[in-house]
Amino acid sequence: MLRERVGSTAVVLLLFALPWSGCRGQAAPDKVSCAVDNTAPNEADKALLDRRYQDAERLYGEMLAKSPGLDTAEAGVVRALVGEEKLADALALATKDNADRAKDPVLLDALGDVRFRRGEVDEAANAWNQAMRLDRCYAYTHYEVYRFLSLSGMYATAQRQLDLAHTLWPANREIEQLWFHSHAKPQTAEQTLAWLKQRAGDPSLSDEDKQGIQMAIKGLESREKGDCEPVAAVTEAKLPMVPISEGAAWSPQDIYAAGLDLQINGKRRRLEIDTGASGLLLSRSAAKSLGLAPELEFKEGGIGDKGSAAAFVAHVDDIRIGPMEFRNCVVRVLEENRDAMGDIDGLIGPDVFRDYLVTLDIPGREVRIGPLPARPGDAPGKPPSLVTSDSDDMEQSDADRARDRYIAPEMKDWDKVFRSGHFLIFPTWIGNAPVKLFVMDTGAAQTTITPAAAREVTHVSSDDDATVSGLSGQVKTVMAANAVTITFGGVRQQTLGMRSYDSRMFTEAAGAEISGLIGFPTLRELVISIDYRDNLVHVVYDPKKGYHMR
Repeated sequence: MLRERVGSTAVVLLLFALPWSGCRGQAAPDKVSCAVDNTAPNEADKALLDRRYQDAERLYGEMLAKSPGLDTAEAGVVRALVGEEKLADALALATKDNADRAKDPVLLDALGDVRFRRGEVDEAANAWNQAMRLDRCYAYTHYEVYRFLSLSGMYATAQRQLDLAHTLWPANREIEQLWFHSHAKPQTAEQTLAWLKQRAGDPSLSDEDKQGIQMAIKGLESREKGDCEPVAAVTEAKLPMVPISEGAAWSPQDIYAAGLDLQINGKRRRLEIDTGASGLLLSRSAAKSLGLAPELEFKEGGIGDKGSAAAFVAHVDDIRIGPMEFRNCVVRVLEENRDAMGDIDGLIGPDVFRDYLVTLDIPGREVRIGPLPARPGDAPGKPPSLVTSDSDDMEQSDADRARDRYIAPEMKDWDKVFRSGHFLIFPTWIGNAPVKLFVMDTGAAQTTITPAAAREVTHVSSDDDATVSGLSGQVKTVMAANAVTITFGGVRQQTLGMRSYDSRMFTEAAGAEISGLIGFPTLRELVISIDYRDNLVHVVYDPKKGYHMR
């Protein structure tokens, strides 16, 4: 993955400044002549690519013993330590390397990698900007920037960075695979099904391979039958939000979630509004009462240490949400009873409305759906559909991939957030610590923090009585953090204490450290507007509206 750069081919590239918080203004393009690296990966690189991180650390160490000061090997050790989750060691080593050689772009790039993995996005951007100024031809910096910009919703600019990385380093397997996927012309569902069915007849396949292909065929056939198109064009709607609390009699402080009532095949079902979930996920009892039959079985993951839960895909003929009606929709069903469902009929991720502008007015107990602002040059499209399947599995449209985030004039004050699949990730301040990344999760019963982040600002202790549950069962190790001030989206809240546990699932999805969840007790006082297309969120706190904790 990392090696001495030996260029055998020259290429002239047109490079641009990077549009993020660490770079002020847009620089004029300039031409740079770069050498293309065609060297094959060495054994240490292969170990790193194959995620054999301990082997990679050892092999890079052997390279350094023979060639002290080899920057690519030093950067390789840093990345191996990141892979081993030794982030403190990786940061200490990268910081020392950069102190010894402050003008080395390879070492600066590795420092940016560590900072990004730790969730320190501004520091990562600064390191990569410095590396780019020192060497515009180092492919791995362009690759790192691609990852950063993709999370930021800057898809077109991210693609240009990936193209540059691939042009400069075509022998890098990691970059090549991503580049090929981004340029491959997508097959139609019919073409993919035909290929899979032909492949399934190969006598050399193992039973496991054949089973996997049959599962893929069923998945495609299932998705093809459910487009969830609107019966009539409805571009705006106001939907009543239902408070969910323990027991029939509730007071404002007892509300632990917000719900939305849907008519599914003519039967009313109440689903919890969960920004930490995607699409429509029904409980086993709700699916049974609707007579839904499994069409494709799979595993559904979430918070908890019990492991992924068995689930299946099914179709429903009709879904009504207020004045909106959709036909022929895919839903997911959780086959096991897990604590995360409680007594509700399922979960609805607001990303089902990702083709709309969606506002969760929790104090006003209303969900508002409206049109997204038209981007310059966009032609009128067909009425938006409902995205009821897991939207994380859906490919971006060509139109979205060809665009950067669009900020309409009326949305200039909205917060730019990162997005990984359906997870909305906020730059968040806890006390006086450097910025952290938190996921906004209306389905979380508490606002939580990781032990590592909490220890930077407060005391953390064991809490044997605390329990946290999700779709993957209970979390085994839950700790307690003392009072923490949390600031995000222009609002600040002092918490008296937080549950504290590891958030590895979110970190693995984002590729950057997620230091906690902004849960319902914090969010229930806010009006939250979401533009999933452009990674924009607007958060409003009105002390005169709704119930507020004292």
